[in-house]
Amino acid sequence: MPQSPVSRKSASHNRRSVLGAALALPAALTAGGLATATPAAAEPGTVDAGAWTPLVLEPGITPNPAAVPEVRLVTLAGTVFLQARGLVTCNLTADTRIGRLPDGFALPTGYVRATAPRNNSQGVNACRFEINPSGSVTIFGANTGNPVTWVQFDSVQTIWR
Repeated sequence: MPQSPVSRKSASHNRRSVLGAALALPAALTAGGLATATPAAAEPGTVDAGAWTPLVLEPGITPNPAAVPEVRLVTLAGTVFLQARGLVTCNLTADTRIGRLPDGFALPTGYVRATAPRNNSQGVNACRFEINPSGSVTIFGANTGNPVTWVQFDSVQTIWR
């Protein structure tokens, strides 16, 4: 037998009340646990920034004298990041190895990738910066119709593996 509009509304209201109470119970239990939990703040002194070290560049890749391309590793609360800075001029018309990590620099266990600004050509103003497990630094995204003529590394920061 069909229900009247009033009884459908009551049934709907009751289902919402039951569902709301069921969802509120775990939230209340969790809120209590969060109120007494110890914060997961980093301990003072957990930032360790390594020294800036110049990249070893390939022939044809020219460092900007005022912004030599450099890399360093920074450890923050147990996580290691690669940071880069500097600027190179070049004439890349294909994916190209532009250099390598300096001697003695820790090698990644996998590929490390980031995006770097490049000359704006045909609306493309970024390229892929990649370091492979052997320490080679490659720039991806250039082609003969859209060459990369400079790359800036100041925005390169990525988790190191």
